[in-house]
Amino acid sequence: MQRRNLGLSLLAVLLTACLYYRGGFELLPIVVLPILTHELGHVLALRLLGQRITGLTLDARGPCIRYEGSCSAAGHTLAALAGPVGGAAYALVGLTGVEWLRQSAGLSLLLTAFNLLPLKPLDGGQVFYQLCVLTLGEIRGEELCRAVSAVLLALLLTGGVLLAVWKKSTAPLAAAIWLLLFRNEEQTLVNRGKIL
Repeated sequence: MQRRNLGLSLLAVLLTACLYYRGGFELLPIVVLPILTHELGHVLALRLLGQRITGLTLDARGPCIRYEGSCSAAGHTLAALAGPVGGAAYALVGLTGVEWLRQSAGLSLLLTAFNLLPLKPLDGGQVFYQLCVLTLGEIRGEELCRAVSAVLLALLLTGGVLLAVWKKSTAPLAAAIWLLLFRNEEQTLVNRGKIL
């Protein structure tokens, strides 16, 4: 992979700076290690499936791996699941460690569960899309994915607003807004060769 295929957006730099200034250097590994482990799971699976990694970027959507090669829909589905599997493995190992590692493991478990929601562009959305298209055909499968996405997004936004008002916790609302902003990003693994 050539150097020009690595990318970092200004927004990603600003978010990292905010994270640093919010919690100091101690917070960075707690947040960064689960993300790296998740992405490493994707990369290892893609490489085992014979895919060539062509780029890594970090932007408003989060980390994004671009790849190319010939792979079946089942292979792409396995690659999508490899990230959450990596995150869950990190969480299990980290729960037995020191305090900061246990915090990081808890965050990894939370991110893994979130990433398995059947919403695009999340990994669970990729898997759900593949299963729907396989069982119902492309048109009906996409219709079902859109309907499930609309219902889940409405529930997440409602829950996020309620938590923000009652518990002063804005993270669930921010996650719901992020999903709302990027739900129409066409991240179909087979068509685009991208994975978040």
